[in-house]
Amino acid sequence: MYMSRLAAGGFILSAGVLAAHPAAAIPSFAAQTGLPCSACHIGFPQLTPFGRTFKMEAYVLGDQNFPNIKNFSAMVQGGFTHLKDKVPGGLAPDYPSNDAWSIQQTSLFFGGVLDKPLGLGAFVQGTFDGVAHQFHWDNTDIRLAQHAVLLGTPLVYGVTFNNNPSMTDLWNTLPAWGYPFIPPALGASPTASLQISNLAQSVVGFGGYTGINLTPANLLYGEIDLYKSLPDHTAFALGAGPANGIAGVTPYWRLAYQHSVGENSIEVGASGLWDHPYPGGLKHGPTDTLTDAGLDMQFQHIEAQQALSLQASWFHEWQHWGASYPLGNTANLNDHLDVETVTLSYLWHQMFGATEAFNNISGNGDAGLYNAGSANANGKPTTDSFTTELDYYPFNRGGPAIFPWANAKVFVEYTFYPQFNGLSRNYDGNGRSASANDVLFTGIWLVF
Repeated sequence: MYMSRLAAGGFILSAGVLAAHPAAAIPSFAAQTGLPCSACHIGFPQLTPFGRTFKMEAYVLGDQNFPNIKNFSAMVQGGFTHLKDKVPGGLAPDYPSNDAWSIQQTSLFFGGVLDKPLGLGAFVQGTFDGVAHQFHWDNTDIRLAQHAVLLGTPLVYGVTFNNNPSMTDLWNTLPAWGYPFIPPALGASPTASLQISNLAQSVVGFGGYTGINLTPANLLYGEIDLYKSLPDHTAFALGAGPANGIAGVTPYWRLAYQHSVGENSIEVGASGLWDHPYPGGLKHGPTDTLTDAGLDMQFQHIEAQQALSLQASWFHEWQHWGASYPLGNTANLNDHLDVETVTLSYLWHQMFGATEAFNNISGNGDAGLYNAGSANANGKPTTDSFTTELDYYPFNRGGPAIFPWANAKVFVEYTFYPQFNGLSRNYDGNGRSASANDVLFTGIWLVF
């Protein structure tokens, strides 16, 4: 089921009020709009077409004004972690070698209108990391959006101040909002990762975006942001320090096209980032160059009683170690890294969900870059993982009477690794196999 609404300036946007929760799955948005969680999300935090519209229009839809207590929300993520083989020395400091309970994340949010006539809204998150025992600022997006008509074509244009490349995106295909939506903090992590995934909260950025409604069913979206490293004293004060050292500004770009027809929508897009980090915590001198470029797609089929969502993405990273190689930090002057992710989710009657996901990290070997002590003894980045997740949403159609905007996800997820950090067996040189890191994670994600 889809709906259309007439916005200021003659802008007509087709959107679906369909499957399961708002822009970042916080109840303040539901309270602000008066809509159920199922208006904006497919098993939070995946956005529906209407949820993407709400986010693009700066979180201001609804009758709520600032300040309002309903702008504030909270979240708790906790659960039980079991690895196939224990980790000598503990899963993390102050945790046993296996079978551990944790409240891995507790967050406070401000979400919604700052100035409705101006089109100014925000999503601001502060988080206490229960594993690291530290508070830090988390995903933050303050944006201003307006409507206009250009050559007879309606559009939304806006500016954003944020602290995480790709968190401003409207689809669940890029790293900031991609799968896994709730990774086990006590599970094992590969040594290799994309730079676009490594800058969250250690940078601040400012940029502009536009969504052009070519027809009521066709949306063309573009965005360019520029990021700089936080000063060290600011990073430490915000719990994100020491900040990544970056020379100059780091541009991030995004281009996407979405077509909707009936109960279906499909998106295809591209994105990228160009970064000049200093090696090894330095803040001056020569730099390396990391260039990320990716392609992505998303398909959604949403009905009143069921929803299907498919996401796929591929990123390639060109790595030029112009500063790290002379220092002996890498074995090669140039390397590359590829990351592919495919996620298929199904939601039934707004209450029961299932997800299957595949992730692959590959690239050339570099004994200097990937030999991180006992974690990787072969100098290769290759890691494959398959995840199965089952979810139950007891409040997706409305929370308890005492707090109707509350929501929860009770989840069980299991991830197994055919390869980990380069090999299937003895990847660390001490006899540990990739399958030893297979992890069962079960718990609850509560928002209120």
